[in-house]
Amino acid sequence: MKSLLELEQRPSPADPSRPPRLSRRARWILGLGAGALCAAALGYLIVDQAQARTQYGRAHTSLDRTQQRSRTVSTELREVSRDLSVLKTQVGSDTTALSQDSSQLLGAQTSLSAAEAHVTQQASLITSLQTCLVGVEQALNELAVGNQTRAIAALNTVSTSCTAAEASSG
Repeated sequence: MKSLLELEQRPSPADPSRPPRLSRRARWILGLGAGALCAAALGYLIVDQAQARTQYGRAHTSLDRTQQRSRTVSTELREVSRDLSVLKTQVGSDTTALSQDSSQLLGAQTSLSAAEAHVTQQASLITSLQTCLVGVEQALNELAVGNQTRAIAALNTVSTSCTAAEASSG
């Protein structure tokens, strides 16, 4: 079987070393095939270029959005950093104030403990004085009725309290 191109070739009797020349119809077919191939390749390249341009546009838009968001976040981060610096300063001041207040509180607690001890001592002195006074009053009442023995017994009963009151009062 011979192909369509072989059938349409005319033999050239003049030059046997030269390849045979294609017929006009064969040349048209080859030209149309090459043109169709070029048109198909060009069409593919145009579609591919349009897709690449669309993809580039989307990527560029995404990059712009990302850069804008990055600038916004950077601004917010600088603001937060300034706020944090102010907060650190305030914490430092508050810590110093707390230390001073703690020191003053410790001094006040020491003073309070000393005052409580003094009040306790004074309460004990008052109790001793009251006990002594009750005993002396009883002794005076007994002496008023002429009972000297009971008066001495009343004074002996409260002598310890009277001695403690005298020693405490100075």
